[in-house]
Amino acid sequence: MQKKVEPTFGSIFKAVEARAKKVSFLQDTATQITLNGNLDNLPLYVKIEDGVAEVAPYEYINAPFYIDADAGTFAAVLNGDKDFVVAVSQGSITMNGDAAQALVFCETFFG
Repeated sequence: MQKKVEPTFGSIFKAVEARAKKVSFLQDTATQITLNGNLDNLPLYVKIEDGVAEVAPYEYINAPFYIDADAGTFAAVLNGDKDFVVAVSQGSITMNGDAAQALVFCETFFG
């Protein structure tokens, strides 16, 4: 049984890192994910280069697109308890920047 992702920075970071390494990305991209809640708005970045994912607990200045998410909602999406598209439509997750790259990344990462 897989451990549930908790709405904490450490738990979400580990889950994003694990998922990014399992998914096959077809193009290079990068994003910063900022988690809102009782986490001091800590960011993490996901960078894909030559099909290899790197996840780190830092800001990614000049990322092509950015994801801002409520930590509880983001954990629920990672757990499969909430659909990513629903979370975006409800405003619990927002994205800005290069829409084409964001769409490809999110379809690959959350699909």
